[in-house]
Amino acid sequence: MRIYVILSSTLMLLMILLLLCVPAMADPQSVQFVRVGGEHQNGYYTYPYYLTLNRGPAFAMVCDDFKDRVSSGDTWQATITDLSSGDVSNTLFGDLKKYQEVGYLLLQMKSYNSDQWGNSNWAIWEIFDPGIDPGYQYKQGVDYWFNQAETVDLSTIDFSGIKIVTPTHPGPQEFVFIAPEPGTLLLLGAGVLGIWARRKRLL
Repeated sequence: MRIYVILSSTLMLLMILLLLCVPAMADPQSVQFVRVGGEHQNGYYTYPYYLTLNRGPAFAMVCDDFKDRVSSGDTWQATITDLSSGDVSNTLFGDLKKYQEVGYLLLQMKSYNSDQWGNSNWAIWEIFDPGIDPGYQYKQGVDYWFNQAETVDLSTIDFSGIKIVTPTHPGPQEFVFIAPEPGTLLLLGAGVLGIWARRKRLL
């Protein structure tokens, strides 16, 4: 009986953890800009930016919108678009190919050191705003990532998990992020449960 109670409690706690870690994607969402990650290039902060959805945990996101501005602590309402759905009608720019290019560059950021994050973020801004100036000292690196996004076979890329956070009214910026994989969340939940079980044994 005691084992059954412990297992039930453990499963209940794990479900709560998963619900806390993965924000519901029903629109609209409450978004808060928490902070920048410290990376900057040519006078502008670049990836990562940290934002929360519905007061959940902060996610590292990339900004695809160069013209608008937000500040730490700002909150607004936004719709969440799953890039893998192929429907970007609710996004700021509404161009599927360009969002796929952004998704490709964001996926590359997971594989490269932070010294390329600035170049990649400027390339993302340039996808939607070709007239921007990334600075002559960075132009070669930005052009490299921009050309990578332009020439890659986008049909071979898995965009599942990539979400676009689009404000419901003009003003705030648009962001893109990679939602945590279920396996990652399960590992996180298992780790927390392990700590909780160890603490119970020590009491």
